[in-house]
Amino acid sequence: MRKSTTELRVPDGTPFRQVSDLLTGLYRPILASPETTTRVFYDTFDWAIFHDGGALECRTQRSIRRLIRSDLDGVSPPLSQTLSDEPGFASDLPLGPVRERILQVCGIRRLLPLVEVQSHVTVFRLVNDDAETLLRVEIEALSARTPSGATCGPLASRIHLVAESYHEQVAQEVADLLAERLGLESAETPILTEALSACGRSPGDYSSKIQDRLDPEQRSDEALKALLKSLFGTLIANLEGARAHLDTEFLHDLRVATRRTRSALGQAKGVFPADVVKHYKVKFTWLQQITGPVRDLDVYLLDFERYREALPVRLRPCLGAFHAFLCARRSEEQERLAVALSSPAFIDLIQEWRTFLDAPIAEHPAEPKAARPVKALADERIRRMGKRVRREGLAIRPDSPAAELHELRKSCKKLRYLMELFQSLYPRGKMTRLIKLLKTLLDHLGLVQDLAVQAEHLLDWAKQMQAEGQADTETLLAMGALVGQLLGRQEQARAAFAEVFDQYLHDGNQALFRALFERN
Repeated sequence: MRKSTTELRVPDGTPFRQVSDLLTGLYRPILASPETTTRVFYDTFDWAIFHDGGALECRTQRSIRRLIRSDLDGVSPPLSQTLSDEPGFASDLPLGPVRERILQVCGIRRLLPLVEVQSHVTVFRLVNDDAETLLRVEIEALSARTPSGATCGPLASRIHLVAESYHEQVAQEVADLLAERLGLESAETPILTEALSACGRSPGDYSSKIQDRLDPEQRSDEALKALLKSLFGTLIANLEGARAHLDTEFLHDLRVATRRTRSALGQAKGVFPADVVKHYKVKFTWLQQITGPVRDLDVYLLDFERYREALPVRLRPCLGAFHAFLCARRSEEQERLAVALSSPAFIDLIQEWRTFLDAPIAEHPAEPKAARPVKALADERIRRMGKRVRREGLAIRPDSPAAELHELRKSCKKLRYLMELFQSLYPRGKMTRLIKLLKTLLDHLGLVQDLAVQAEHLLDWAKQMQAEGQADTETLLAMGALVGQLLGRQEQARAAFAEVFDQYLHDGNQALFRALFERN
């Protein structure tokens, strides 16, 4: 039989006794045993479940643990399944409706605890003269604490009115009575939101996207510092997750923030002192280098099943030793990275960079472009880089060396980062269209280069595994077949470059470039 639930929020300072006394005058209450529930809310670091309109909780009651996914708007019934361990990755959850619902949303990101809510529930039934239950009333006292155990304080209490479908009118009468006499209102805010607020957080408080909106007339030094501070915040937010390798995207977002920082510094010529720009470009290049080996191995392991499936069925099991080799190397490199990210060199970089970003800008700067309006600076730099991409791309021939495609790829990356940094200065729809266009070209150039590099790495690793006795003949044959697959795909991608670049050069796209960035 379907049940309906009405949820009311209890104003601060309203004693529970008032609720029971009020209802006792109209109905006969029968007190049930109190209940205690622990609810730990989870989401990915980038709030994938919240952005999908949901909340995920691990609810423990009477030693039974359930994973529950509910809609924030409460429209659809919650999904629930039993759980034996703490959630990790959605892909590792046992089969069930919750796993099926969140798997595609969460992807490769780990489920992390956000906040823990303790719930102490006083329960009584309202019955009629025939002892028939008309309504179940649950008075819930809530408190929140952080995943580390720090107390965040009590939350507003709630009352749940649970009725069978044929007693919904009783629930409505009780809800109206409580609203009239005690000022109780419908609970519109999800418990997750209230609990996070009590702990000083808000849903969606992290995004790797650049959120800053710049004023076109803002000074270039001021605008660049604002952008660099935003990127620094992203870097710091991902630091602990990258150290601990909670999931691969922490390091990925840290590296993207680093690359964007280097790109912004590359545009700071004439805006910040030359010695300052040079110093930090070297420092952030070092950071990019020390994070590279782990990221490369992450990519190989993320793509491993695709590599395996590219081989004939007979050879697929032969890659097991290679997978173990990659996992071992990733563990070794992760240990080195964790040490580097706690080293004096890294700590000095963070402290120096924070000091520079927090320092006030000079009222009368010596650098010639520091006080120039940022829109004019952005137009100039994007226009110049766009012309370089066009020039280098048109020079590519079928027999051009790989180094020329690599240089074009670097120029495309610089152009993309410039457009992303300054996108708030331009019409959103038009800028999004050009960034997507550039991303398509970059993805293709990346495929051409990455496939060749992957093939070289595989050959080197095969030699190493053979020398160390970690690979038998079948493993080496499978790896050789995989090298052939990669090189074949690389040749196909190289042959398709002209067609992809022609799309980039389409008259409509180039006209949009000119309209946005050429001098007015």
